[in-house]
Amino acid sequence: MNYLLVKNGFVVKQSAIITEDILVGGNKILQIGQGIERPTGETPVIDASGKYILPGAVDVNRHFLDLTSEEYSPEEINKLNQAEIYNGTTTMLDAVEDFYEKNYLYNIYKAKQKAKNNLIDYGFHLAFSDLKASMANAFDYSFIHEGISTLLLSVSLLDKVNINVLESIVKRAANYHLLIICDLLIPDVEKSSADDIKLNNPLTLQNHFEALSVLVELGINYNCPLMFLNVKYKEELEMIHDGLDNGGDFYVSMSMPFSINLSDKNETSSNEKLGELTHQHGLTPIKEEEVWLLVKDQRFLINPPSYNLNFEDESDDALVFNRPDKFFYLRNYLSMLYTVGVNEGNINILDLVDIVSTRPSKIMGLWPKKGVLQAGADADFVIWNPTFDRNLYCSMPTAEITPLKKYKLIGRPDFVFAKGRMVYNGESFYPKHSDGAFVFRTSPM
Repeated sequence: MNYLLVKNGFVVKQSAIITEDILVGGNKILQIGQGIERPTGETPVIDASGKYILPGAVDVNRHFLDLTSEEYSPEEINKLNQAEIYNGTTTMLDAVEDFYEKNYLYNIYKAKQKAKNNLIDYGFHLAFSDLKASMANAFDYSFIHEGISTLLLSVSLLDKVNINVLESIVKRAANYHLLIICDLLIPDVEKSSADDIKLNNPLTLQNHFEALSVLVELGINYNCPLMFLNVKYKEELEMIHDGLDNGGDFYVSMSMPFSINLSDKNETSSNEKLGELTHQHGLTPIKEEEVWLLVKDQRFLINPPSYNLNFEDESDDALVFNRPDKFFYLRNYLSMLYTVGVNEGNINILDLVDIVSTRPSKIMGLWPKKGVLQAGADADFVIWNPTFDRNLYCSMPTAEITPLKKYKLIGRPDFVFAKGRMVYNGESFYPKHSDGAFVFRTSPM
């Protein structure tokens, strides 16, 4: 067995931070404690003094399968994996849609084939472009035989759905306590440009909130766990809060209004565009100050950013980490959370680990294999340097601060381990050290 010993790190556990050692054997954590000895004379030792040891982050909505299509080069999926690793992410989940002859079993098989070159572990949500009664059986089968415990629904499509079909799916999911993820992204809003701030269809917002209301009601009636993804507006949040108050088993993943300042000339962010739009239509974006309060609740998460918040240009084959490309925000997401969250005193390091790792692992049925540092868990962990800084600044466009405050990014991974193998050492990646694999999942905890 290959061993690794990490000494003297601040091990971030579920309720405490303790200076301890971690012994890894193969792809598992074997022991955590003080004064652990090397099991063999050849066992490599890393001194983590003054640094945090965190469980790897879990990305619950990363569209990595898109990058395996013929329109992308094979390097694209590798760049995404490297960006996730640079951020400290060691597991990501994507949706398997029914675009292969409407056969969900074939879809799952093809998705596994596409994802087998991933550097980090991966899992899937089941998804369908149109809802049919047969989906309930497909969801059951996929959970029992494939370990897929989540179904992803786009709320923007639900105005075309028979309510009885939707009800049958929710009812069946509730039988196994399976999670339905409700994506609240409003396509017409997201596609609006800075020069044309309007909704393409005036009924879009009405349909959006009607569908959200139906989902909340069904979730309460059948005690079905629901996760609302891409929550951006207070009006959405109020409806979900009402559902929670009435016994709903609901989770919320909010969009954090990050922006990275690359020069003295500020870029117009998607959040600023949305701000103009929402003002026109009476919607109120959730502000940064409110997000920090909301994530004190175990049912709330923060979305990792999509690849291309501001930057649409493709990057070169060489991956340069101080140059903006479509993975730029993703690579620096954890540093932004640490800088504005932990370093500014809005949350502590225990909260940070809970938000990016423990909560998503529990909600997605990955815990205790992922999201925790304890004997028997996968050896997916990050050695976090809390004092590292760079010439990058982030800001919060919707924060109630005038003038807009810029925060110099603090903290980064010095090492990232995926299943006991070092895949990043602060300077270089080691793709041959990693063998990402499909993970079976249970119902949410």
